[in-house]
Amino acid sequence: MPEAVAAQLTMRLITGEAQGRDLEVECRYEAADPYAVQLDFGGKGAVWVLARDLLAAGLHGPVGEGDVHIEPSGTGRHVFIALGGPDGVALLNAPARPLARFLTETGRSVPVGSESDRIDWDSWLHRLLSA
Repeated sequence: MPEAVAAQLTMRLITGEAQGRDLEVECRYEAADPYAVQLDFGGKGAVWVLARDLLAAGLHGPVGEGDVHIEPSGTGRHVFIALGGPDGVALLNAPARPLARFLTETGRSVPVGSESDRIDWDSWLHRLLSA
């Protein structure tokens, strides 16, 4: 089982009705952080961390609260990801199939439902109480 999974996806940043620009986004998953998926927008410190289950659920229907909302397009060929921050909201259009393949690979690394088995709870608690 791989300890890390990565995929390069081209996502479209929607900037207006007929405008937008393509972004190369690296999707990363590490077994040591089994609940999270990282979306790296070019390695310039622009990394969003999303819950793996939220991203997976967004392939099938609208999900999310707060700063992150995800939902499939009407055709199911794309997924819209809205990321909110202090400067506004970024709306991304991501291809559904490559995203689904990436998530399938993460499940080979850490099967869904077994995430808590990968966390060293004693070490985590010790670090928390030592802070």
